Amino acid sequence: MNNQPLMPNPSVDLRLLSNLRRNRLEIEALGLQFDEVLARFDEEIRQQRLQRIQKSLSLFDN
Repeated sequence: MNNQPLMPNPSVDLRLLSNLRRNRLEIEALGLQFDEVLARFDEEIRQQRLQRIQKSLSLFDN
């Protein structure tokens, strides 16, 4: 019985490392896209708040 660990083929190591790097970049890109969506929601919320404040202020002017 042979208890020595098998050494993977170096080409397999390179392929797996390349896949990991690509996956990391894809996840990073998704994170940036998610940040963009959140920024758009934040802007929409700010605009709605500003409109409510302006509407309330206009009631004082009348």
